[in-house]
Amino acid sequence: MKTTTSTSTPATETLSWDEIKKAMADNYSQMLEIRLQMQETDRRMKETDRRMKELQGLFTTQWGKLIEALTRPAALKLFKDIGINITHEYKEAHYGEYATGAMEVDVILCNTTEAVAVEVKTTCKVSDVQYFMKKMEHFKDTFHPFAQYKVYPAIAALKYDEQSDLYALKHGLFVLHVVGEGLFSLTEPKNRMVL
Repeated sequence: MKTTTSTSTPATETLSWDEIKKAMADNYSQMLEIRLQMQETDRRMKETDRRMKELQGLFTTQWGKLIEALTRPAALKLFKDIGINITHEYKEAHYGEYATGAMEVDVILCNTTEAVAVEVKTTCKVSDVQYFMKKMEHFKDTFHPFAQYKVYPAIAALKYDEQSDLYALKHGLFVLHVVGEGLFSLTEPKNRMVL
């Protein structure tokens, strides 16, 4: 006996052209709405990113000022202890211009014949030391009151990456480490850089 199977296909609904156009219009409308929402989300994310960078900059600036404020009195004492008898902080501008550029020095400590120029960093890298040494080439041209002084460059940092403290010492810079709450240690280079 022969059996036959029949396959039935589900009934399909036939849409009119007007219904298809309406469905497409609704789809398009929803896509536009999603696009506008995505653009708004993107705008908000960019604004949040901008605000975060602004806050990070503010935090970094304030943190740097705190480290500078802690460095001043500690450095005065530490340099006196090794025979560089600086007596006070140079209160005039720490920013100046020279023939081909400008520079800023975070802390300048001095007496009547010697000065210590200190670059202060929260985190110091080798590139920071290199940049500071390059700036020091123009120190006496920029800060004229120190033209006849012995000037000792120094780096102070909360943290040294890339062995930048050893790099600084190797190139004759004094190195100040934060070792505790408001406490610093000073490492003297074997061959002092003197400007």
